[in-house]
Amino acid sequence: MVVFMDFELFMERYGYKLLLGLMALVVIVVVGIPILGYIYFLRRYSWEIGGLMLIIVVVYAFSVRRKVMDAYAQAHGKYFYDDKWYRRR
Repeated sequence: MVVFMDFELFMERYGYKLLLGLMALVVIVVVGIPILGYIYFLRRYSWEIGGLMLIIVVVYAFSVRRKVMDAYAQAHGKYFYDDKWYRRR
């Protein structure tokens, strides 16, 4: 006799474990691909060029990209979240 588990019981027993596994897989892929790309870049070129690239990326992230994202957030705040903007036009 074969007894099948219904979907609710299956999700109750294994659902959170499956969701945790899927989220861990997504995080590993999102974080792992850039790290593997950087390791490939280091092996293909030298450590000096790889270090220089890392410094350039960090400086870009904390200077240019930060200002761009701040301007983007201010624009969205002005047009999408300011209730009085439509009355001032």
